[in-house]
Amino acid sequence: MTGFLFLTWPGAGNQVPEIGIAAALRAAGHRVTFAGYAAQAERFASLGFAFRVLPHAQRTWPAQPPQDWMPALVDAVWACGGHLADIPRLLADEPADVLVVDCLMFGALTAAERVGTRTAVLVHSSPGALSPPGGPLERLLLPAVNEVRAAGGLTHLTRLWDAWTPFPTLCTSVRELDPPAQRLPAEFTFVGPVDEPSGPSGWTSPWPADDPRPLVVAGFSTGPAWDQASRVQRTLDALDDGCYRLLVTTGMVDPQRVRVPGDAAVVPFIPHAEVFPGASAVVTHAGHGTVATAMRHGVPVVGLPNPAADQPALAAHLAERGAGIALDGERATSAEIRAAVDKVLNDNGYRDAAAAISAAIAAAPGAAGAADLLARLGAER
Repeated sequence: MTGFLFLTWPGAGNQVPEIGIAAALRAAGHRVTFAGYAAQAERFASLGFAFRVLPHAQRTWPAQPPQDWMPALVDAVWACGGHLADIPRLLADEPADVLVVDCLMFGALTAAERVGTRTAVLVHSSPGALSPPGGPLERLLLPAVNEVRAAGGLTHLTRLWDAWTPFPTLCTSVRELDPPAQRLPAEFTFVGPVDEPSGPSGWTSPWPADDPRPLVVAGFSTGPAWDQASRVQRTLDALDDGCYRLLVTTGMVDPQRVRVPGDAAVVPFIPHAEVFPGASAVVTHAGHGTVATAMRHGVPVVGLPNPAADQPALAAHLAERGAGIALDGERATSAEIRAAVDKVLNDNGYRDAAAAISAAIAAAPGAAGAADLLARLGAER
């Protein structure tokens, strides 16, 4: 039995693949512990995982939601100097054979280089969409990351990827979803999208079983950095004439905040894998988890990306491959959203392109393959 310590933070799509891989490791008989922030403790405890709060990092976490989450996340998570103290202390108290570090916890990766414990990086998106060299995330983060590395006695980086390449790097995506897939470092291994194990939600469709209208699912389940209420409302207004069955999962948006037309169904959350197989189109902020699940089931996407993270690049990449349409998430009108939905439904080329990506996902090793790679790392002597 190998002991794994996953280092995580309360983002949006990052925790799902971490949990999926950890569950596969646990099922194979390994010991798994998570460490991160207090806001995560209840979720991981409910899944039966041991969880430790990183005390120095926790002190930098905002006591109240900030006006702008980006600087707060840089200080508290992505380039957190507190990780330099937290990680060695945690390993001294509870030794682990393998560290599995969220790719955006660059302070933790600095600590991992210093302590010498076998380490793997977990990239919870397409690396070329999330953090391309010279891209917006790199421009935001690199100076702060280099400050933390200097404090840890490590050399400066010229690109964020160079913080990952000292370690095996597992990407929970497929090359078909990565814009610069042919230019990625050899250390990057694509294992395919990974879902969090979950049982049936208990949700019951409000429409008759013989309702012939196409199902459109709109999913806006991104994290706290952006308010998705406008995207939810514009999508509801776009499809308000009853031509489609419309199911909207609002994520962090209170369903009471939006006007619901006709027989549209609006709920906070349903596992996408439960409803996407029957969908004809997906409207989404274009986060990797939602995009990957749509592609897994061969469903074309209308993207309304937020202006940061991996979302603009993923939406544009799907459009380039012909598997979706990318709109301006901040400004697209309801009429433009409606026109895009009609187009992906009436042009079979979009579904054909999504089916090609679906085949690549089906061939990927997934959670079991990722767990096997990590177990082999743990067995190295």
